[in-house]
This record gives sequence, structure tokens and C-alpha cells, in this order.
Amino acid sequence: MDYKSLAVIVTDQAGGAAPLAAAQALALREDAHLDVYCVGVDPARYEPLPAGAAVAILESGLAEARARARELCDWATTKLAGTPRVSVEAVVVPQLGLDPGLARLTRYADLVLCAQPYAKDAGPLQVSVLEAVLFGTGTPVLVVTPEAELSEAPRRVLLAWDESREALTAARQALPLLRTASHVDVVMIEPPSHSPERSDPGGNLAMMLSRHGVHAEVSILARTMPRVSDCLSRFARDKGSDLIVMGAYGHSRLREAMLGGPTRDMLQAAGVPLFMAH
Repeated sequence: MDYKSLAVIVTDQAGGAAPLAAAQALALREDAHLDVYCVGVDPARYEPLPAGAAVAILESGLAEARARARELCDWATTKLAGTPRVSVEAVVVPQLGLDPGLARLTRYADLVLCAQPYAKDAGPLQVSVLEAVLFGTGTPVLVVTPEAELSEAPRRVLLAWDESREALTAARQALPLLRTASHVDVVMIEPPSHSPERSDPGGNLAMMLSRHGVHAEVSILARTMPRVSDCLSRFARDKGSDLIVMGAYGHSRLREAMLGGPTRDMLQAAGVPLFMAH
């Protein structure tokens, strides 16, 4: 499968600039269609309000959300001027139905490009956009760093492998990018001793990838740093990786929000784009 339908959800200009530019470059490179959804959030919560104030407050919030969406739509249209096969739409999503509303926008896309949550210019809704797509659609996400350049296909890719369902899903959905890479590093950090694949860790995945024309090399790393994300980031820097492919949220979102985890850590620290799937 190729990526012929790309999508971007824009919630603010500062955080939306990087994924919008990257999506434009990727759409031109892949001859794909790009759907851009400029979202204004209706803050109405429908709590008990004085009878005379209820209508005015609700209408005011909706009007502000519509104005915000139109403003973002004008900005994105200007940014994408001259790009073929682009659709820019202003959308209002209610606060109470934020996650399902965002997910519905992108459910038919092949790939969604998102801003890097927790980055310097990230808006408050970036985490919501990322998690709504991952958990609500099954669509893979390409998390774009501010300095990302996607006019050319990544040449060296790091594929983080821990034998989980999420990692296997990411590997399968990243095949169009893996096939065009000159080298793919399948990286495992301290494979579990009880694994049924302990005699040849990563071997079955490398064989699957080779049948799709992907040249992959398995690297087994010791956990010499406190966090898995630190080991992956250091390997990516040392090898000059252009892209990291990994499964997302093998632990629950609540656990990662409270205690941390590889997904959250990589989203905070990644210096290259992240291809994620759940």
C-alpha cells in the first residue's frame, strides 16, 4: 500500500506549521491527496447556567470556535497555495466530543501528520490530536519535528522492535517508507529471555521485511541508560537515522501520563520524525 491520502489536523498556527509543510512535501513526493482540517473547539460544556445567560454563552463560544476555524483555514490555504490535490476545511469540534470528533476527521486517511507534542511550539491540543488518531482510527501517525524535511524519502530508518503487537503494526504500516530506505536498523533493547524467539531475536521480522524488499539489519542493545528512549535516541544519532518507526502506547495512556513510558519519552526527546502506530 502507498500513502495516497494524507491528513493534517491544524489547531494553531505555531504548532501546525511543521506538519503542514511536511505534509505538503510528502504529498508532492508521493503524488498524494492532502486533506487539511482546521479545527476550532467549541468550549460549551452544557453545565447548569442562569436561564438568561445560557443561550448567550453557548452562542458566543460557538461563534468564537467558528471564527478560529476560519482564521486557520485562511492561513493554511495561503501556506498551500499552488499545491495540487489539496482540500482545506474549517471544522468545529465540541469540547465534550473532542477525541471522537478528531478521529472521525481522519479515519479514511492512509497517514496522518502531527506536530510533536511537548515541543517548544506545541499547542495544548497536540496530544489530543495524536491520541485521537492512534486510538480512534488505527491510522498510522507521522510525528514531525520542527526541523523535519520530507522532500526526500528517509535513507536510514530505525525500527524499534520489542515483539509487541503495536511494534508489528507499525512495521507493517511503515512498509512504503521502509522499502525506499537504503538501510533499516531493527533495534532491540535487551530482548526478554522468555521470548519464543530468543534463539534468533528479530530474525522473523527481518525475514518478513526482506520478502517485501526491505534490507534490514538486527542490532541487539544492552540497556546502558535509564530509559529505553535514551538508548534509541543515542543509536539514532550515532547511525544518522532519518526516521524512527515504533509502536505507540504499549502501556495505557494513564500509566504513561503518570509514570512515563517509551512512547511519551520519545515524543518529548525525538530529534527526528517518528512513525507511530497502535
